[in-house]
Amino acid sequence: MAITQRPLATRRDLIRVFSEDRVVAVIRVNSADLAMRCAHMLAEAGVRLIEVTLTVPDAFAAIEALASDESIASRGATIGAGTVLSGRQAEDALLAGARFLVSPILVPAMMEVARSRDVMSMPGTMTPTEIVQAAELGADYIKVFPIQSLGGPSYIANVRRAITQIPLVPTGTIELSEVPAYEQAGVAGYGVGNPIVRPDLVEKGDREGAVANARRFLETVRRK
Repeated sequence: MAITQRPLATRRDLIRVFSEDRVVAVIRVNSADLAMRCAHMLAEAGVRLIEVTLTVPDAFAAIEALASDESIASRGATIGAGTVLSGRQAEDALLAGARFLVSPILVPAMMEVARSRDVMSMPGTMTPTEIVQAAELGADYIKVFPIQSLGGPSYIANVRRAITQIPLVPTGTIELSEVPAYEQAGVAGYGVGNPIVRPDLVEKGDREGAVANARRFLETVRRK
């Protein structure tokens, strides 16, 4: 009997989702089990772009399990890989089932893989020079990292005075209270770790609290 496979989310699909939800939830925890529990919580909360960083132990196995999980898919969530540092890691992440690729640095090889496999790319940058280079290499969105060390919303606002059209995505420990300042600075969206994921709540079994927190964050940043 033939097995019906769900069509893969395309780059265009994910660009649309990010343009609507304006957030990627970044899971960076110390075990694959906790990463998967966080991912299920985020999907339940309505978060549609869930990044598992390759710093998570057994990250590729976690990505593979989540990418093939029907309960994740039924909620409209897509799994991506973060902290991608090479073309080989990008290929391995896509083989595991990731459908978008994120890096803390500018990795041209990662972007080449993303283009060849029709997945969304979000390379990391710090300086205006790197931001423009990433745009010229065809990045879909450009991560600005580590945003707290660079100056937060004021850094984005200053960069955007000269670089007005490039879609910047500040990434890191962005608190909900900081969102209005980032909005005023003109961001395209956010990459958010613990403030939206709340692995501390998931780990101690407060799933209801974690879901409510993630929903609140998503509702705040989602395009109205």
